[in-house]
Order: sequence, then C-alpha cells, then structure tokens
Amino acid sequence: MALNRYLVFNAFVSGAVIMVIELLGSRIIGPPFGVSLFVWTSLITVTLVSLALGYWLGGRLADSRNSHSSLFAIIMLAGLWVALIPLVKGSVIEHTLELGLRGGSLACSTALFGPPLFLLGMVSPYTVKLYMNETSREVGRTVGWLYAVSTCGSFIGTVLAGFVLIPGLGVNNITYLSALTLISLSAGYWVLFRKKALAAAVAIVPIALLLVPQELPSVTRPDGTKITVLVNEDSAYGQIKVVDYAYGDTRLREFLLENMIQGAVDVNSGLPISRYTYYVEQLARTYNPDAKEALVIGLGSGIIPARFGLYGIKTDVVEINPGVVEAAKKYFSFDADKNPTYIEDGRNFLKSPAGPYDIIFLDAFSGDTPPSHLVSVESFELAKSRLSAGGVLIINFVSGNQPEDRVVPSSLYGTLKKVFPEVAVYSGQDFFTSKPMVVNMIFVAHGGQRAIEPGFVPQDAYPQFLEDLKGLYSRKIEFTPGPLVFTDDYNPIDFYDRDARERFRAHVISTTDKEIITD
Repeated sequence: MALNRYLVFNAFVSGAVIMVIELLGSRIIGPPFGVSLFVWTSLITVTLVSLALGYWLGGRLADSRNSHSSLFAIIMLAGLWVALIPLVKGSVIEHTLELGLRGGSLACSTALFGPPLFLLGMVSPYTVKLYMNETSREVGRTVGWLYAVSTCGSFIGTVLAGFVLIPGLGVNNITYLSALTLISLSAGYWVLFRKKALAAAVAIVPIALLLVPQELPSVTRPDGTKITVLVNEDSAYGQIKVVDYAYGDTRLREFLLENMIQGAVDVNSGLPISRYTYYVEQLARTYNPDAKEALVIGLGSGIIPARFGLYGIKTDVVEINPGVVEAAKKYFSFDADKNPTYIEDGRNFLKSPAGPYDIIFLDAFSGDTPPSHLVSVESFELAKSRLSAGGVLIINFVSGNQPEDRVVPSSLYGTLKKVFPEVAVYSGQDFFTSKPMVVNMIFVAHGGQRAIEPGFVPQDAYPQFLEDLKGLYSRKIEFTPGPLVFTDDYNPIDFYDRDARERFRAHVISTTDKEIITD
C-alpha cells in the first residue's frame, strides 16, 4: 500500500517537473534566440513529440519489464540529464546559433530538453501499469485517477515556476533543483523500499553541491577590450543583464533585456550612447518646447527621464518589471525620488486619472514581440485622454528598412491617424541604406495646435553623434496609412513584423560576444 502511495506521489512530481522544464526552456533559449513565436513553437513541438515518444516506448517497456526498479531508474536518468543542462547549454547554444533563429531554436530545444522530456513521458504509462498490478480497480478509473494527479502536478509546477521560482531563484538553480527533485524521487524508492541508502546518497550529493551561486563571465577580446557582466538575473519578465566594456580609459555600459540593448551610457561622462534617446529628446523639445510634465512607459536604463530632467520636465515612470527599476537605479543613476515610478502595466496606468501630461513616451518594446495591447486604437485613445491640450505622444518603434517591412510601421502610422490629427515619423540613418537593416523609428503624434520649428540639437550630446542628430529632421519618413488598423479585437502586429524582428535578433547574435549571449 505504501508503494502505491509513492507511485501516486511520483506521478504528481513528474507532472510538475515536466511543466517546469517547458517553462525553463523559454528562459534558457530565450536570451540567444528571443521569445518570439518561433521559440515557443520549437519548445511546444519538442515537448509534445518527446512526451508522445515517451508514452509509446514507456508503455511497451512497462509490459516487457514490469518492475518498479526500471521505472525509478528512468526517473534517475531524467534527473541526471536535467542536471547536465546548465553545464552544456552554452556549447549547445553556440553550435545551434549557426542554424539561424528558427532551425537553431528547434535544434537547441531538441538537444537540451528532448531527452529528459522523453524519459519523463515514459513515467505515466509505467506508473499506470505498476499501480494496476497492486490494485483490483478498473482500468478506466485507475488511468483517470493517475492522469488527474499528474495534471494537478503540472498545474502546481507551472504556478510555482512562473510566479515564484524563476523570479526568486534563477534559471540555473531551478534546473538543478528540478534535477535534484527527480533524483531524490528515485533515491527515495531505493532507500524506502530497497534499503540502499548509500547508492541514493551517491546520486544526490553531487547534484546538491551544484546549487551554489555561479560566477558572472568576463571576456577579453583580441583587441584588449575587457567585457564584464555586472548583472545577470532572471525576472518574471525576462533576463536582465548589465555589461561593461572597458578599453584603456574608455568605459561603456549596456543594459540588456533578453540580450536586446535597452540603453547604454559612457560611464566616465554619463552621456547616453544610444542614438535613439537623443532623437526622442530632440523631438520632445521640438514638438512641445514648453513641456513641464511627462510620462515614460517602459523605463529601460532610465536615460529618458534623466534627459527630460535637464529641461525641468518632471517625469513619471511606468515599468512593469521591478528588476529593471533596480538595475537602472544601481547601475545607471536613475533617480526614483525625482521620477515617481509605478510598477504596473502601461495600459492599466493609462486608465488611471493621472496627468495631464505634456509628453507621453512609449518605449515598452523589447525587440522580439511588440506589446500589442499598447499598440491599438483603444490604447492610443487612452494615451490621448492623459495628454494636455498641446500634448505629444512619442513612440520608439524598431522595424526594418526594406519595402516589404513597411506593412507594420505604415499600419502603425494609420492606427495613430485614427486618433491624432497629426503624425510624423523620423528614423535613424540606416533606414535609407539598401542593405537590410533594423532601425529605430520615432513616431510623434499630436493635435496639430502649434507650428513646429525643427532644428533643436542637444548641446551636451555624445560628440560622435552630433552630425547624425543635426540630420534627424531631414530623415522624416512620408508614410500613407497601411493596410491594417490595429485594435484590441484585431492586432496581428507580431505576425506581420516577424521578419524584421528575426533580423533584429540575428543582428544581435552576430554582433555580441558568444560568452555574453550564452551565459
């Protein structure tokens, strides 16, 4: 009877670990490959195929090798494979990156998660077979009961991983904890029912010793540039990194979310080295030079509120990820006392009675998947309701420069025109090259109440950027409303923009040191 109860417990735990592995998969391959539709398609495909093969072979083995020892040996093997994931993921990711984002994400998912999920898929039919041997219950009742228990475990594992473990422990520690859970589950059988405590201890101790803080990587390039990762932590909304680049007296610092740059500064001067931040500053001063109140949705490294503060503009900040706020405060001198900061979703904040604001800056795009609920007629209507009479909505949007890439930005332009009488779009220099590139486009939407006098250039800008900034006003893109109007009911922005986003991620992979990406 005790062994039967242990089999039920085994079904629960195995179901929980399966879902933990699937969720961890998005965090392990997300930083190099992104969190786009392709990555989730790869993970779900590998999970379903691996489990299906495991169910099939597990059922056959349960009939031919009808023993508890075989079942718990399979669980032990699954645990050992999971324990290997943090140790081999860097090498696997590095080799599969060569296959591109789609093929690479599928190959990486298969290599890292296919084997343990296949082994865990064998657990369910094996458990049913062994449980049936010890009871006289009907087949349907037994199968239904055990699969309900397993599904309940999957539910608990999903909630724990998403709401507690990933934000609190980090991916590597959760992976080791999952491995330790499976190995302990197997060891428990050998200790409790086979009285082989020493063998169990030999398996458990090495895995337990891996649950220690990992050193952050430091890399030196052939030219002498030293790259140091200051922060590498997992949050509920993605992996956060802060990376320093030092060469001689030069020291630059980048803020990354899922390996996508969200802002960068020259540490010595404190000046931003992200061009688009100056574009936003220029256009804010040009389109509303008298602005006194601003709202920033999406903090990033905290550069924009600091730049607005140079002109006496009081800025409120809305950021959904508390980890981003902490990193900006500690490593980019973001002052949360000067800039009231609200930890919540930007769309939800726009429903509040806050404001009115003279400027609303929307920059909640991490690079892979635009937040569709912030890019719709209804969202823009909410933003307009929070603006003052002469207020301006400014959006930083990343897209491609090829003719086929224009569907989304032109549709975004048309969607804004449904709400605002005047919409202008400016871009970085790369938009006008023939080579496929990914560029920042700055959308400026307003009521058209005043004449616009372009020409403002910040005098304390990064010196290397001054000529580029002077040319911004000549890089105004003439759009006509595109074929789509984004609404809450119909918003396929991530589908139509997938090629540009994939190009963006490929550019990041090709220009970033592999040690930084794969860590």
